[in-house]
Amino acid sequence: MPKKTLTIEFKRECAELVIIHGYKHKDAAAAMIVGLSSIQR
Repeated sequence: MPKKTLTIEFKRECAELVIIHGYKHKDAAAAMIVGLSSIQR
């Protein structure tokens, strides 16, 4: 199975959830429907 590449927009939106909205990494991953390891990269 090929590895998915994450777009700049996706990464920015994840970062905003954590930095601006105060989400925990786990909650941001759930909101974006991705695994926790995708958020922590």
